[in-house]
Amino acid sequence: MPKPRLPFLHRHVSRHGKVTYWVKLSSRQRGRGIRIHGQYRGEEFMTAYHAAVQGTVMPTLLIGKDGKGSVGWLIGLYRHSRDWGELLSAGTRKQRGPILKQIENAARDLPITAITRKKIEEGISARTSNQGRHFKNTASALFKWAVEHELYDKNPTDGIKINRGDGEGHLAWPIELIEQFEQHWPLGSKERLMFDVFLYIGLRRGDAARLGKQHIRNGVTHLMTEKSGGTMPIYVPVHPALAASINACPSSGLAIIAKDDGTHYSKEGLGNAFREAIVAAGIPVTKKGSDEKGYSAHGLRKASATIAAESGATESELNAMFGWSGYQMAQLYTKKADRKRLAARALAKWTRPSPDDAGQSELVHLRLEKERA
Repeated sequence: MPKPRLPFLHRHVSRHGKVTYWVKLSSRQRGRGIRIHGQYRGEEFMTAYHAAVQGTVMPTLLIGKDGKGSVGWLIGLYRHSRDWGELLSAGTRKQRGPILKQIENAARDLPITAITRKKIEEGISARTSNQGRHFKNTASALFKWAVEHELYDKNPTDGIKINRGDGEGHLAWPIELIEQFEQHWPLGSKERLMFDVFLYIGLRRGDAARLGKQHIRNGVTHLMTEKSGGTMPIYVPVHPALAASINACPSSGLAIIAKDDGTHYSKEGLGNAFREAIVAAGIPVTKKGSDEKGYSAHGLRKASATIAAESGATESELNAMFGWSGYQMAQLYTKKADRKRLAARALAKWTRPSPDDAGQSELVHLRLEKERA
């Protein structure tokens, strides 16, 4: 005879055909209820089922003998997933890898349910605002992947907002500092060439480091961006000032910004070299691990986007130049540029009265005062 149906237990089949079980004690209970893990009617399953029916506080996923259900187990699976190995850029993996290691070291043998929203918020608070943002993004990606692959039923980072300070991130270089750098590093210096590549093409460090002569054809720079995994192209005409800088600092190899032996810099090596050039020019730099703002290579990318938007570039043109997808980033710059232009137009319409008009206004004022008396 078949075993009787368990009360309050509901069977759900996903669009992929995966069967899951949920305990819902009342029709008034929101959502599907409490997820029950483990083999159907197995020891783990029945223990979780009875706990849910009785209202006992219990992890939704028990840790098995092989560590299944633990934080370390989940992170191990994530590191071997396509989402981690293929869909994230090498730079993002390098940034998030140490954060995953920190989480793993602190909670390897704990059940996944130990990572609550409160724990995530504590982890954010224990870091600087920039580090906290990376911590939250790393944890969010981990649990988003777990939910999508039905390894867990919720993302504890949902709803957590990060205070980004003034919301500006990297500081865009003002014209005064651009001129200060140019005065310190003349044409023909490698430091000036780095600067001009960042300013006139608006490349990220990784793309600037691998920029080669093969990427410039018929006066246009064209390459696939590193951050997109080689799927997003950029097209930027070579500015005359950049062409002059490249000609004044030729390399023996294919690299545009080349080391002494003509080879490419690494992403980190280029960043460090340019940081030293900024310091030598007497310009404050962004301090690593600190919320104190300074200037960086990425700030020149922002300056480049600002100049392009204020020169009338459309959102589509900005996307083509800077390798953005969608319109969120482009709109940040076009809206600011539009506001600036509108303010200038409004000021042009706001004409002051002529001296004669001012005199007439004063006479009217005196007459009204006399009538009131």
